[in-house]
Amino acid sequence: MIKIRIKDIKVRSIAVPIRGKLLRVAGEHPGRNVFTLVEIITDEGVTGYGETGGGGFSLAPLIEKLKDQLIGEDAFNIRKLKWKVASPITATYYNQLLPQIWFPIETALLDIKGKALGVSISNLLGGLLKDSIEVSAYIFPTEDTETVEDLVTNAEMIVRRYGFTSIKLKAGVFKPEHEIDVVKALAEKFPQAVFRIDPNGGWNLSQAINVAKSLNGIRIEYFEDPVWTMEGLRAFKQATGYTVATNTVATRFEDVPNVFLRNAVDVILGDPHWWYGIYGYLELSATLWSLGLELGMHSPSETGIALAAMLHSAAVIQNLGYAIDTHYIYLEDDIIKRPFNIENGRVKVPTEPGLGVEIAESKVEKYENFYRETGDYPYQGQKDIVTIPKLKFRNCKCHV
Repeated sequence: MIKIRIKDIKVRSIAVPIRGKLLRVAGEHPGRNVFTLVEIITDEGVTGYGETGGGGFSLAPLIEKLKDQLIGEDAFNIRKLKWKVASPITATYYNQLLPQIWFPIETALLDIKGKALGVSISNLLGGLLKDSIEVSAYIFPTEDTETVEDLVTNAEMIVRRYGFTSIKLKAGVFKPEHEIDVVKALAEKFPQAVFRIDPNGGWNLSQAINVAKSLNGIRIEYFEDPVWTMEGLRAFKQATGYTVATNTVATRFEDVPNVFLRNAVDVILGDPHWWYGIYGYLELSATLWSLGLELGMHSPSETGIALAAMLHSAAVIQNLGYAIDTHYIYLEDDIIKRPFNIENGRVKVPTEPGLGVEIAESKVEKYENFYRETGDYPYQGQKDIVTIPKLKFRNCKCHV
């Protein structure tokens, strides 16, 4: 029996520049995203990589404290190591942070196992069902897209460049009337596209219902968290008949029975980051399949390391019914030697051993230094989002 022992673990924080300030209902991504990298080194010289983050804070201090539990253990015994790091009682205390801590560790372990055996992670998980994954456009308002025309022009450049046929609009930044106009204009520009609308729970129920009824005739894939709370989503779904997706009211396995019994949502947007890694995402897939709920994939933002993990996850699941989300198009740079290409709205799944990506060490060092210079930032960013509409947006119907 093959045994490869964990010799050392390195945890590094990086900040990667993104294209502009991406606005959302509770603030902004201020020109950079923070990621935490995990490098696991074995006594056989095989090294694996994982990554988590995408928000404003590094998780390095928390992951550093787990090293003593992992060093010396068999890197192939992934299920045992998950129990050591992410047991149910630990999950009670760490809640949503714990899966994000476990995800890069598991990814690195799978990367090691695949490299040691000479197979891709997809093959470790049973083999590819699809060799490329459909991706949705992710359209954010920015400081430079103040009007309907500005946003549509920006969306057109993105959609034409990458060939997207599914378009996700980050809503909730402006008043609903403005965003209705945006969706209608986008639908006129892209009549063959389907749309998903995500205000991050920023509308009240009457606003959300009004938006939905105002968009009759437009090809809406789903509304993602149009309102807050599980009961609010149930009421919206009942009132409008639209498909409802969430990545807020169902973030743990314990939540799934509740949304099912209440008939609150149709689609749960999971991802390996929030659902205990790739294996956790497969478990979510099976759970939803048994209940007749649909599966999507959420993106908290990722470099090529986590995107590779997402692609492997998506490639082996039979009931992923929607194009996956990704912020990848907004990265100014990547830390892998061969960045992913999005062509005709799809990304090819890596076939090389392990994750199938090679780390560019010089880039990691560069963005480690950038993180040291810029540091963390509050994900909420409420001060910025209050200031910007009052001073910057001229003619749109903005939140005040």
